[in-house]
Amino acid sequence: MRRDLYAAEADRRRFTVAAALLRLAAAEFSGTGPREVEVLRDCPDCPLPHGRPRITGPLDASVSYAGDVVLVAVTAGAVVGVDAEAPAASPRRQSAALRRALGERESAELGRVPEAERDGWLLRRWTYKEAVLKATGEGLRVPPTAVGVSEESGTARLTAYPGRPPGGGRTVLLPLGIPTGAMPPGGTASAAFLLDRDAPVRQAPGRYGRELFDTDGGPG
Repeated sequence: MRRDLYAAEADRRRFTVAAALLRLAAAEFSGTGPREVEVLRDCPDCPLPHGRPRITGPLDASVSYAGDVVLVAVTAGAVVGVDAEAPAASPRRQSAALRRALGERESAELGRVPEAERDGWLLRRWTYKEAVLKATGEGLRVPPTAVGVSEESGTARLTAYPGRPPGGGRTVLLPLGIPTGAMPPGGTASAAFLLDRDAPVRQAPGRYGRELFDTDGGPG
């Protein structure tokens, strides 16, 4: 089982919570029972079950962890990737590492960000990149520097990706709200949706504090 791959008990507990939430969300979406939801985690590079979660049927899913936060996304009509990140104990060291994930245009964009806002900008930019890489299923097989994101228009958008993300159409990037107190100040989370058509994406409050993103004009 995927759970057994984690050495730390805290990581095993987080995985168990995420697996349960994933089944509950998928069951609600599909109108079935949680036990009837089949989740596959095949890795394309090895026989271990640590790949991107896939739900059999028309749904797509993504999972992320950040400290005590477990983020689960289930969609219909779009491929999804999510990422949550908490600030490190040493923000300066974390930011130095995140700078190495920037492309040339992004580095120039960072230079126009006020100094006091750069740590948060870098962490948010990383979550957008990671969300895209999770959605495509390619992960770090694609260098993060090759995933271009811009927020200069006020809205995050994908500006570069080798060969374009699978799914064609367009890629929608959205910030996700994190409940107050769920992680240290400065934590952030983002989602990437790969759409195969020009469908609207609307953000609305959901039950239990969830956020729903409607991509087909129907209930999220």
